[in-house]
Amino acid sequence: MPKQKIDKTELIKSALKVFREKGYHKTSMSDIAVACQILKGSIYHYVASKEELMSEVLSALKEHYSQKVFMMAYDDEFDPEDRLSMLAIKAEDIFLEAQNGNFFVNIGLETKNTVPAFQEIIKSFFEEWIKALEHLFKYKISDEEARVHAEVVVAEVEGAAMLTQLLNDEHYLKRTNKKIVEVFSKWTVTR
Repeated sequence: MPKQKIDKTELIKSALKVFREKGYHKTSMSDIAVACQILKGSIYHYVASKEELMSEVLSALKEHYSQKVFMMAYDDEFDPEDRLSMLAIKAEDIFLEAQNGNFFVNIGLETKNTVPAFQEIIKSFFEEWIKALEHLFKYKISDEEARVHAEVVVAEVEGAAMLTQLLNDEHYLKRTNKKIVEVFSKWTVTR
């Protein structure tokens, strides 16, 4: 027998799991209802549509990364190199645990031409990641170089994560993160 009610956090977590597994277009509201163990109509108590639900999922996930991951870059309790290492370790944990790589990339590519409403949230996720790295890189290189290098690092990590998933070999991601930290530690302060 289905549950009568769940809280919105539970709905978002269950929807994330289903969207991660099936993608946006192949997921139905019925799939989400089954995952939540509620009647399909109960979902509409919380959201008006699948698009609104995905927006809520993306926003909640972005907020999680902002508060639990990217904030490591700003934690003055640790030196910049340690903060970069902590971010690399967290990225490995996230990408190696995820079944299908970076959820933001997957949903962004799947919906780019069909549901443009998601692109702004996805873009802001990547912007926060780039800003976190840029903040660390500014300890050693110019502001302009820090921004460019942060963008390159995000692209390198995403490429390594993709190869890790595609070839089922975690060493692509681990080697990339190790190289990023090693390069950073060799930079001399130019500021």
